[in-house]
Amino acid sequence: MFTNYEAFLTLLTTQLQNQDPLNPMDTAEFTNQLVQYADVEQAIQTNDTLNDLLSLVSWNTNTLALSYIGKSVTYASEYGMLTDGEATWRYDLPEEAESVTITVKDQDGNIVYQGAGDTAKGKNSFTWDGKDADGNSLEDGVYSISVDARNATGGEIESDIYGTGTITNVSTSGDEIVLLVGDLALSISSIVALGS
Repeated sequence: MFTNYEAFLTLLTTQLQNQDPLNPMDTAEFTNQLVQYADVEQAIQTNDTLNDLLSLVSWNTNTLALSYIGKSVTYASEYGMLTDGEATWRYDLPEEAESVTITVKDQDGNIVYQGAGDTAKGKNSFTWDGKDADGNSLEDGVYSISVDARNATGGEIESDIYGTGTITNVSTSGDEIVLLVGDLALSISSIVALGS
């Protein structure tokens, strides 16, 4: 395949100049080469147009992502950011639970808090004050929760967990937009709700 139509045109012109005058190029073959020339030119113009469109889409996406800074966000993840002594998560239960135990872990996987959570069917909220079992205030940073929900017979109830926070910055990772909630990096695809 030719890289550009100028190269194709040069090759075609050279071929015409060097053909045997007693045995000229077949008309059908010549027509096929002209059609190929037109196809190459059209394909190159299409590629240029697509590149322009991709650049425009990328610029629009980055501009839109910048408008997220300062907005509250809910995202699908067990990770949350403890900021100024507070971190909030949401967990959804498909049915009412008999008991719910919420466990908070630090970035090293150490349990720093464990306590009871709401048992109602549907959306439940859990706000942690950033204190461990001894009442010590822990440093701001990224923490995670797990939700152990049980029904009346002790069976496990699966729950969906969502972190909440405020978007503090935006960056890119390759072609992907990354939203930052403090030190927590979120894929834009994990966002389930944006607030004001």
